[in-house]
Amino acid sequence: MNAHARPPEGMHVAIDCLVLAARPSGVERAVMGLLQGLAEASPEAQRYSLLVPRGRESELPDAPNLTPVAAPAWTRHRAGRVLYEQTMAPSLARSVGADLLHGAAFVLPLRWRGPSVVTIHDAITLCHPEWCKRLNVLHYRTVMGRSARSADVVVVPSDWTRREVIEYTGVDEDRVRVAALGVGAEFAPAGEGEIERVRRSHGLSRPYLLCVGNVEPRKNLEGVIAAFEMLAGELPHDLVVAGKRGWRCEPICRAMARSPASDRIRWLDWAPHDDLPALYSGADLLVQWSLHEGFGLTPLEAMACGTPAVISDGGALPEVAGGAARLVPLEAGPDGLADELLRLLSHPAEREALVRRGAEHAAGFTWAAHARAVAEVYREVAGAHD
Repeated sequence: MNAHARPPEGMHVAIDCLVLAARPSGVERAVMGLLQGLAEASPEAQRYSLLVPRGRESELPDAPNLTPVAAPAWTRHRAGRVLYEQTMAPSLARSVGADLLHGAAFVLPLRWRGPSVVTIHDAITLCHPEWCKRLNVLHYRTVMGRSARSADVVVVPSDWTRREVIEYTGVDEDRVRVAALGVGAEFAPAGEGEIERVRRSHGLSRPYLLCVGNVEPRKNLEGVIAAFEMLAGELPHDLVVAGKRGWRCEPICRAMARSPASDRIRWLDWAPHDDLPALYSGADLLVQWSLHEGFGLTPLEAMACGTPAVISDGGALPEVAGGAARLVPLEAGPDGLADELLRLLSHPAEREALVRRGAEHAAGFTWAAHARAVAEVYREVAGAHD
């Protein structure tokens, strides 16, 4: 394909955003970030129709080049979304005159017969199905590989995910493009008044370490809890977990409830997006010790808020965080994580150095840059079909 080819004037892209949910987590936030970036950075010649469940239209960015197209309200539920996506979404995209269809969350409607792009955020359901919900594994094993092979271009957020997608879907490597995700401008050091407001609203009276993300096996919260138990007698901190219930969360919930340090483990459930900058800013450390991540927005958001991040070597985390986060390999075990957390908390100068490096590093990730990279893929695909 000619990467510099220009699209026809007024190219019209339909973006499948049916995955958007009322309590968004990683993938949904990445889709919304793309839309925010397109609203800011897209050439006026490109128009976007956004396929969303009815009732979600008001949550989208308000921009003249973005037009919501409502699918039935029952597509808010996973089974309805999957059914509609594969049977009726192609007709809806054609009815609005789309020249190109972008599956923004792992899959394409396989009945679409035109230029197409699919974004695959991670390949965890293919490479580690044991950490995933069985219905997700069944869905993505059935549809994701076929979507990757049928798309003109596959977009991924990291080189790590690029390698996994090529290996596990069989897509040609010359059809995969990396477009790093972004950090919203709202993620910046919060003022003391806002930090105090969020602390009060969540009942946080002690200093704390923070974990952000769905409560599910691949986030490795049981490992973090085990490390925290080793530290609780030496620190005044709580461990704060901000994330909604995910698949197979019951063992993690039991680990929190039965922990010897259970009175110091605060599970907030899902935290509203508006609270996140202050939650990050109020934490002494952000801990993301995941088993696997296709990208890893959380450490970057914490860095942008002036909070040092401690990460694992699971998936793309070292690639994304670079040398701006403190890396504790998973093979070090909870003992190794506990040692590093205690060391950082005992050395303010080291934490301050991480804060400076983190702020500079996170500034290089924006949704406008992500959207420009994706829009360039649209132009590439349109030019090849022109």
